[in-house]
Amino acid sequence: MHKDERFTKGIDEFNSGLFFECHDTLEEIWNEERNPELKKFYHGLIHITVGFYHLTNHNFRGASSQFKKAIDKLGTYPRVYMDIKLEELLNEVKFWLEKAERAMNREVENLNLENLPKIKSIDEK
Repeated sequence: MHKDERFTKGIDEFNSGLFFECHDTLEEIWNEERNPELKKFYHGLIHITVGFYHLTNHNFRGASSQFKKAIDKLGTYPRVYMDIKLEELLNEVKFWLEKAERAMNREVENLNLENLPKIKSIDEK
């Protein structure tokens, strides 16, 4: 599968914590995509990105909602998709979803936002 250069740019933005910028980059690709499977994949990644944007702004309800949408959209995809370790990323999203839901219930124990996940390719450990 051919990857759009913007996809790599979006991953770099996500991994740098530039979630708003990543959203814009991935949304461009998503809007142009005609393949339904890829369109759904990009949309799921956008939900993850928006979820982390909300999380870093302490909008825990928004983060929770976006993470759930991402899990619903991406849960049926293979473990690795478009060279992305998708299962690993979704496991991280589930972990942060739990933290966001606890935070909504005022159970903020240690919401360390310094260890947010990265989107990893199959070439990375």
